[in-house]
Amino acid sequence: MYKNNSLTFYSPKYIQTELAKKVAEVRKQQKYTQAEMAKRSDIPLSTYTRFEQSGELSLKNFSKILAVLQRGHEIENLLNSETEELTPMEMLRRDREKYHAK
Repeated sequence: MYKNNSLTFYSPKYIQTELAKKVAEVRKQQKYTQAEMAKRSDIPLSTYTRFEQSGELSLKNFSKILAVLQRGHEIENLLNSETEELTPMEMLRRDREKYHAK
C-alpha cells in the first residue's frame, strides 16, 4: 500500500493478498475445507492452497471460486462508478447536474 497525502494506492500484491484472505474467511464461514473448495471449483488443490497463501490465481479460477461461494454478484460493485467514493464537491456537482437536466 502506498500513501501520497490524502490518496492511497494499493499494490497488485496487496490486493491479491487481501482478496485471498477474504475468500478464505468466506470459505470458512460456509464450512468448506480447502479440498472441498478446490473440488467444487474444479481447481487442483495445490492451485487453491497456493491462492489462499499467496493470492496468485488466474481470473478464470477466481471466477469459479466466486461462483461456488455464491459471491459472483459482488464483482459488479468492484468497478461500478456509482459506488466510488465522491468528495462533497463532486456530490454537489452531480446533484446540480441532475437538477438542471430536468
